Amino acid sequence: MHSSNDREKPLALALLASERPRNVGWKQAAGLLFGDWGTSRLYVLGLAFFFAGRTSFYLILAMSLLIVAVGWAYTQICRIYPDGGGVYTAAKHRNQTLAVVGALLLFADYVVTASLSSLDAFRYFSLPQGVGLLAWNSPGLWAIVAIAAIGAFNLMGPKHTGGFALAAALGMVFITLLIAFGALPQINWHELPHRIGAVNEPPHELWVQFVSIVLALSGVEAIANLTGVMKKPVAHTAKKAIWTVTLEVAIFNVLLALAMVALHSLNADPATREKYRDDMLAFLSGAYIGHWAEIAVRAVGGILLLSATNTAITDMISVQYLMARDGELPQFLVKLNRFGVPWMPAILAAAMPVLVLVISHDIEHLAALYAIGVIGAVAINVTLCALHPRLRRMHRKAPMLALGCFLLVIWVTLAITKLHALVFVCVVMTLGLSARWLNKFFAERKGPKLSLIRQAILGQLNEGAMDKPKILLGTYGSDALAEPVINLCKQEGATLVVCFIRQVQLSYKFTAEGKLTIDTDLAALKTFAKFLDIGHAKGVSVLPVYDTGPDAAELLAENAAIYNCERVLIGTSRQGMLYHLVKGGFQRRIEALLPPEIPVQVIAPPPEHGSTEPPRDWEIGGEEDHGPEHA
Repeated sequence: MHSSNDREKPLALALLASERPRNVGWKQAAGLLFGDWGTSRLYVLGLAFFFAGRTSFYLILAMSLLIVAVGWAYTQICRIYPDGGGVYTAAKHRNQTLAVVGALLLFADYVVTASLSSLDAFRYFSLPQGVGLLAWNSPGLWAIVAIAAIGAFNLMGPKHTGGFALAAALGMVFITLLIAFGALPQINWHELPHRIGAVNEPPHELWVQFVSIVLALSGVEAIANLTGVMKKPVAHTAKKAIWTVTLEVAIFNVLLALAMVALHSLNADPATREKYRDDMLAFLSGAYIGHWAEIAVRAVGGILLLSATNTAITDMISVQYLMARDGELPQFLVKLNRFGVPWMPAILAAAMPVLVLVISHDIEHLAALYAIGVIGAVAINVTLCALHPRLRRMHRKAPMLALGCFLLVIWVTLAITKLHALVFVCVVMTLGLSARWLNKFFAERKGPKLSLIRQAILGQLNEGAMDKPKILLGTYGSDALAEPVINLCKQEGATLVVCFIRQVQLSYKFTAEGKLTIDTDLAALKTFAKFLDIGHAKGVSVLPVYDTGPDAAELLAENAAIYNCERVLIGTSRQGMLYHLVKGGFQRRIEALLPPEIPVQVIAPPPEHGSTEPPRDWEIGGEEDHGPEHA
């Protein structure tokens, strides 16, 4: 006898085998997040000082508070969406078009991330700023070469970057600790309040300066997309990773900002605002520690920024491939090369940052382009999460909604004050939405696309297969009878109709979206694949039929009549006596539903599964209670 749990094991195993392995712990996830948030200080500090001078301390402090708020929000998002909480996944539950808009905003952010990170990497390698693009020592030229090389490497296969991301994060921590512990003892804390000074700028100017440095929030989108492969419990793993990185970034950004505004030589000369705008951390290490420290920071910082470029390119590939698989972008984007990489998305992921650098290779301009994309994507995700029913309590909903509105105000400010950034986002949106519209238009003209299982069914049905005698086999996940029944059909010149019955008994009606079909039931797909494979090898046409409902006997009888089957075969029952007492004789119930001329026979698997002989007399027939063959 087999319990109901035993009968469900094949389906459970099939579902388990189909899931992506959850092997990303909090350390790897934190490394990925820190690779974006942590490396942002390589250029954010210099940009803040460039825009606001000594007042930049207040801007960095405000930005750190915003990072803490966004970090908290994404701990909630990762809890609500344990199988993927990025803006595209979250928005799909509300509106597919909004999901595409969010994904395109994120794509625009990744484009600028790759451009900005690679350009600043070569500034840290001591190449001069303001040099023409075609000069041999131009940071822009070498950034283009680096992006092309990284794009070429990404064509040669997926990169297992979890460990490398963690190593890169440790490198950034080393740089930060080196500068912080070297600088903090040298700060004159008594004079520091005078050096920082009071905020004298008008509120609107201070607000514009603040939104100009709100960068590097896209890493939190990357960690939200990772929830599908995080170790369980996902909420705990994500929370630990996010808070570890959030607190480090917020605290040390403020400390480094203090060290920056306290440096007398930096404040004495107004020209230093632009001179050290792109490599402020390297300057601070040289000023506080020495030349050897500056060399170390430049080398490690440049490598970390190139690592961030690689991460952005791989993220762009993923965004394009995911939307194409969902039918939102043209299907040529899902084609893989011999290394299993979507080759066209990889080419576009490298080409777009190169195009941006050709148009503009100035870090200030790229920073403006960067913020508008990431802020838009994060704002959409946070706002939608605030309306999610699983957030439940008002003390979570209210702050989440307030943060979403605040981010939307930042986005509007950027759109108004950075017109070239608005144009950039509009271009990306126009191209992306146009490609989506064209893809939908041509898909409608071609008609619905057959799934792989339906293509396989049509491909193996011989001409005249439906005119042959047909034998129906009722099953529920077992392929033990595949070979003997197909041998029987070959002997009699018949077509085999394999009827997989998913008996579902619920006290409520479930929606069509959640209903299993022949394309989504993994146990059925596995069973049909076995029958199709053996049928193809033996030259027997196999017609898979899938059905769900509360009564398996009625469904089998109905399908036997629909397909004009001459005989119905059912497997020996493995149910216990209590089951038969409740359910009654399965064979007798089918016989009562079918015309007398359609016999119902019971077939048992042969003693040896490897046998290729047709079932013998002792294996067919019987007046006992039987049901669909169970695994």
